[in-house]
Amino acid sequence: MAPTSLSPTLAARQRGGVMMVMLVILILGITTAFVTSLSGTALQNKRNQTTAEALARAKEALIGYAVTYGDTHNAAFGYLPCPDLNGSNGEGSSALTCGATDANQLGRLPWRTLDLPALFDGTGECLWYAVSGKYKNNPHTATPMNWDNSPQLSAYAEDGNQFDAGEIVAVVIAPGAPISGNGERTPSGNTTCGGNYTASAYLENDAPHLIDNRDIATGKFILPHEHRDANGNVTSAVNDQFVFITRRDIWDTIQKRVARQAKRCLDDYAADAANLYHKYPWAAKLDDTTVAPNRSGTQNVRFGRFPDIPSVATASGGLSGLTPVQIDALRSKIQAVQDALNAYVAGTGYLSTLRNKGDNLKDLAAGWPYYQSTTDPARAAGIYADNCTGLSCTATLQNLLTSAFNSLNGGDSTMPGSWNTIPACQQLVDSAYWPAWRDWVFLQIAEGFQPGGTATCTAGTTCLAISGSGNLNTGSGNYRAVIAVAANAMPGQNRAVTGTVSNFLEGANKTGKTDLPSTTTFETYRNTDPAYATVNDLALCLDNKNKCP
Repeated sequence: MAPTSLSPTLAARQRGGVMMVMLVILILGITTAFVTSLSGTALQNKRNQTTAEALARAKEALIGYAVTYGDTHNAAFGYLPCPDLNGSNGEGSSALTCGATDANQLGRLPWRTLDLPALFDGTGECLWYAVSGKYKNNPHTATPMNWDNSPQLSAYAEDGNQFDAGEIVAVVIAPGAPISGNGERTPSGNTTCGGNYTASAYLENDAPHLIDNRDIATGKFILPHEHRDANGNVTSAVNDQFVFITRRDIWDTIQKRVARQAKRCLDDYAADAANLYHKYPWAAKLDDTTVAPNRSGTQNVRFGRFPDIPSVATASGGLSGLTPVQIDALRSKIQAVQDALNAYVAGTGYLSTLRNKGDNLKDLAAGWPYYQSTTDPARAAGIYADNCTGLSCTATLQNLLTSAFNSLNGGDSTMPGSWNTIPACQQLVDSAYWPAWRDWVFLQIAEGFQPGGTATCTAGTTCLAISGSGNLNTGSGNYRAVIAVAANAMPGQNRAVTGTVSNFLEGANKTGKTDLPSTTTFETYRNTDPAYATVNDLALCLDNKNKCP
């Protein structure tokens, strides 16, 4: 019997069913592809987040290391650790030394030295780290460690154009997964990070832009990107990701710290029980190049640099027939004996040094008529120090030195004649960082609050004022003194010429600023303020903590 034909209606239903099945299969395929795409995107986002968090954590730790270096190493602030070059000092530990002086260095991040766990990027690789040669901790640079210590690393955008020129002091690097051009990451015994210390196995060379992230001698780093040919095919790529540490990241914090330590010194000096009218000592002359810590304030200098040794001679004349220069020289010699005594008592100095300083004081004092008598305070202190035979003589010597300092107060007996009784001041000028910063710290005193002054000033005229977004204190125009700390050099400033104030300060901070300044105004701005681009000095007010706590 011949097969029966399907009815038109049934055939149509069957065709519809097939089409429905095909449509379901198509939808499932599209959905699967979409979900797979979303999963891939989510995974990449998670990897990027992991990388960003690791880089940020490393940057924070490195900045903390630099801004506390002086506290932990009895040295200047600002130094960064050497990288972990080969694990010889223990995996994750900074190399004890890293190359020649001022030579850049590249290696793995010294996470253990930074008191961190091992930090991995989103692909599971440990972070790498490059440090500018002038900022590494061993060997130290001969350049003073302050704002003007120039970085030696540079950063480039994907198009090969440089950014943040002259600002990069260190780079933390997330190497990412291996790509074409990388060498083998054969393990070399590291138990935590794995892999090895061969830079070419992790970082890339961008030949089209002539920038090799592995070449630490040139210190150039380019952001991740791809190069493609005319057909859109990738011909080379860079997948290194970075976080950069700039000069401002380090020195902003340290500049504030230096300024506040100088402020604390003078606040404590003004509040000292021996300072009856809360006045301030003279500043040091701008062109005084005396080696730290022996640069003294100078009579009749209301604006200048922060003094290593205070001077309280009056404006009207010398002490007991001595000239201002002789008074300051005598004070310097007395202070040298005091410093030698402090070191000897603390066990960090020698008796021979103390006796030599005493001999110098004795000889200087004996050369001036007023000090011919061996009972005059400065000469008596020098003679006693020169003959000191051990710790048994130190108490008497301290009393003689105190009398010697007090003898210099003939111009203003209401003020301490030494930092010795002001611990914050002695700590400042004796610190390991002070020689690198003292040329950057300036002081101006209101006329009434100089030695021998009336301890009063007139608001808006002889009192001092600070304008700008960086001064958060009230009472501008009523301040008794101002401390100004220079930041990095502006275009045209030559820091080698230390006696010119305009080589350090800008705007109102340099205007009319002579020994006896014709202006009483300063300005200071937050580093986010557009005005900071032309005036980057930090100015702090002093007024016995009434308006400037």
